[in-house]
Amino acid sequence: MQIQNSIAERWKNIGKSIFSEMSALAQQHNAINLGQGFPDFSGPQEILHSISNQLVHCHNQYSPPQGESLLRVQVAKFIENLAGVTYDPNSEVTITHGATEALFSSVTALVNQGDKVLLFEPAFDLYYQAIANAGGTVVPFSLKAPDISLGSWTLDWSKFEAVCASGIKLAIFNSPHNPTGKVFTEDEILRIASIFAKHGIIAICDEVYENLVYEPFKHFSLSNVAKIRPLVIRISSAGKTFGFTGLRTGWVCAPANITEHIRIVHQATVFCLNPYTQLGLAEILSQTDWLTSYLSSQRKLYQLKRDFLTTTLEKSGYLVSKTEGTFFITANYKNLGGDISDIIYTKQLLITKKIATIPLSSFYQKSPNNFNWVRFAFCKKDETLIAASKLL
Repeated sequence: MQIQNSIAERWKNIGKSIFSEMSALAQQHNAINLGQGFPDFSGPQEILHSISNQLVHCHNQYSPPQGESLLRVQVAKFIENLAGVTYDPNSEVTITHGATEALFSSVTALVNQGDKVLLFEPAFDLYYQAIANAGGTVVPFSLKAPDISLGSWTLDWSKFEAVCASGIKLAIFNSPHNPTGKVFTEDEILRIASIFAKHGIIAICDEVYENLVYEPFKHFSLSNVAKIRPLVIRISSAGKTFGFTGLRTGWVCAPANITEHIRIVHQATVFCLNPYTQLGLAEILSQTDWLTSYLSSQRKLYQLKRDFLTTTLEKSGYLVSKTEGTFFITANYKNLGGDISDIIYTKQLLITKKIATIPLSSFYQKSPNNFNWVRFAFCKKDETLIAASKLL
């Protein structure tokens, strides 16, 4: 009997993650990895101690599928203190296996075959994968690459209005934005909210970098806008908040009627998370003085790293866009690499200079023409950034 060995049709256009590929190449060539967005240093020890204590003393059976009650309560308080948005921990907060699973569960719960889903490109590759899995159709809207002297990525509002009027069911909106480092302003958010509300577009807001916004910029969420709030799904995570990507603990907050649907998918996939990580994080989130101090010092530390790498790149001949949030820098190499593609450029940089980066075209459904942008991650130890600076 012949067994057909082919992947499901909806996954055929989804290739291997560029992040996995570049990290593997970095390891193979003993290169410094400024590509994948994970810190090469430990997160706060207080979290490890709290989780370790719970591992020994808390229950070791299934948690409630929606998450441990103590953590849901603390997440709701955390968001209220941070953003001024109130969620009911019982009916509007769900603990997920990282922000990744929160996004997959949300898209799967809401998108039918052929539904149009708006993405702001460049967009994180996970978004395309989640939409493909649900059978949706990606409708890309490209942010305009910056005039370097002005510094930030922007929207063409007339084009945006037209795209939103084309029958979009759902949009995935990411601010602070990966990979560009853009933080959408309050004025931009209010304008987007009005357009989404006008067309009844549900918004999944990926806000995992909400605590990494650098002065004078401020994070403002679509969930803060009353007229769009019933259509907003807000996603964040402990991994990005604390620089502990291995925690794999996230949360999705949404109105109760939407949460009910997301929980059905969540329960059918991972069912629940382990109790000790959840209860350890609940304890940490309850320590408000420590939490405020940690998040403030974390922002200052990352801002110094951003400034150091920005200066290094500019001295090396790159044209660098302004990073307002996240731990990423987008840089244009047109003065260094001629007309070669960003994929070839990043691989040459890795082999010849031992620096791993990410080609920005991998964040698009269809690569733009004459595109000379790459992404650097600065969530690294000082000695890592200094070593990279010498190589560049």
